[in-house]
Amino acid sequence: MEPTTVTGGAHLARGLKAEGITRVFGIPGTHNLEIFAQLSAQGIDIVSPRHEQGAGYMADGAARVTGEVQVIVTTTGPAALNALTALLQSFTDSVPVLLITPGMPLTHPGRGNGLLHEVRNQSAALSAVLTEVMRVTSPGEVSLAVGQTLSAMRSGRKRPAAIEIPLDLIETEGPGRLHPSVTRALPGPVTEQIDSAAEAIAASQRPLIIAGAGALGAGAAGVGHGAGDAGGAGEEITALAETLGAGIVLSSNAKGLVDDRAETTIGAIGVLELLPELTGDADTVIAIGTELAPSDFWPEPLPLPETVVRIDIDEVQMLTNATVTHPILADAQAATAELNERVTAMGAQSATAAARDWTAGWKSRAASAGESDGRPWAELTDALTAFGDSAETPLIVAADSTMACYYGVQTGWKARPGDRFLYPAGAGTLGYGLPAGIGAKLASPQARVVAVEGDGGSMFTIAELAAAVQAGVRMTLIIVDNGGYGEIRNEMEDRGDTPSGVKLTGPDFPALARAMGARGVHVDGRDALLEALNEAEAGEGPTLIHIVEDSRAGADMLRG
Repeated sequence: MEPTTVTGGAHLARGLKAEGITRVFGIPGTHNLEIFAQLSAQGIDIVSPRHEQGAGYMADGAARVTGEVQVIVTTTGPAALNALTALLQSFTDSVPVLLITPGMPLTHPGRGNGLLHEVRNQSAALSAVLTEVMRVTSPGEVSLAVGQTLSAMRSGRKRPAAIEIPLDLIETEGPGRLHPSVTRALPGPVTEQIDSAAEAIAASQRPLIIAGAGALGAGAAGVGHGAGDAGGAGEEITALAETLGAGIVLSSNAKGLVDDRAETTIGAIGVLELLPELTGDADTVIAIGTELAPSDFWPEPLPLPETVVRIDIDEVQMLTNATVTHPILADAQAATAELNERVTAMGAQSATAAARDWTAGWKSRAASAGESDGRPWAELTDALTAFGDSAETPLIVAADSTMACYYGVQTGWKARPGDRFLYPAGAGTLGYGLPAGIGAKLASPQARVVAVEGDGGSMFTIAELAAAVQAGVRMTLIIVDNGGYGEIRNEMEDRGDTPSGVKLTGPDFPALARAMGARGVHVDGRDALLEALNEAEAGEGPTLIHIVEDSRAGADMLRG
């Protein structure tokens, strides 16, 4: 804690190491060389992506499976702006990723002078996406910025942040000391709030629980434990659902919180057209750790009953996307456990028979709808389910914003407690799956990781396959090929437009993988895909599996 006179870069590296940061994702550049030298001197591992957006997605994937802050380091200007798209994804999905970037010098002319990588107001650009952006003004303030920023990122709702260090301070020496981060505990449930909510839902005949990724807790759903141990509020939500006979609807990123096969789990059905009918038919909704956002629950509007119990740690979010009759500002796990105890004590079992029948009916309807919408990807989802069931090791599926994932994997793959589905819900970025899978595997090496992308979106970040090879990451990338941007092609046709700009001439994906040092294969059918997944898991390094989509879009763009 004694003051030390070192460079701004050294203050940064010392501060990160003291905060338990052991790995950064980033690309060295002219303006950040001192930072990388000091990170190496502190023994912090450096993962080298091929693009700053890939660095951001890698950090995002690692943060989702650990629940811990992950760090990316870029250079100035275009590099920081490249990372900003990934930070937008992290912000909208509440993922703690910290960007470290140089900025223009302290005395840089306001109108600029043509300095390399010049951005007139880089902090303002970052602040357009992030709420926590700090630009330091002295070498010693770097350590303070690390402590203050991590204090904010580790307390309450976790979101990304940025620290900008003027490039003339990075190699300038100055006195400074470590400022350890300070975090506040999540709020505990208030007895009066729990009692009021329990009384409202105890007699419900058609109760529905909607659970989001906020219910996963700080441990990120227990990835690293055996299947069957979901961590977070999974066990408490399951117990409450069983007490009430309630159905459970999950947001995309909450898959793996509870068992997809359980009688009470209706599923991650946010893309199905019947969802508003379901929520409108419920007489009570208990929303736990979910934004109830349109990016998660597509059909709009989403009608809710008169009784809405909401458990959240964000008081502002409590008032968003719903009229809440019973707000409970508290940690999801503790509040759900107390709510279940109170409801049980009130003798809610009298409502169980009617509620169970109602839940069973909706579970059946949702399963049928999911099978219908997901038919083109049924072999993919069946293979993923079988692959997951073949070992106790948790399965992490890193998805892209593509039909194969939101119509297919999200509704069709049967996840177990402790599995994870990493999906770019809020911003809906393309090219997320592969780098997020790399980050997830590096952060949780004992888990099995499969990324799923479309042929169009995969080209946004396919270069990160080379990064996976260099890092020795054993994971699988499945590319589902329909010849272009299939969803957009369908939307154009549905509007009565002639599809344009959506048909792509793709590469030979297996050959491309082999050119970058990975394994690459093409397979047809569910059994061949499952065999390829098992072979990839038994091998070394990354494997790309190419499959062709049998769909409306594919029929036009691949064979039309």
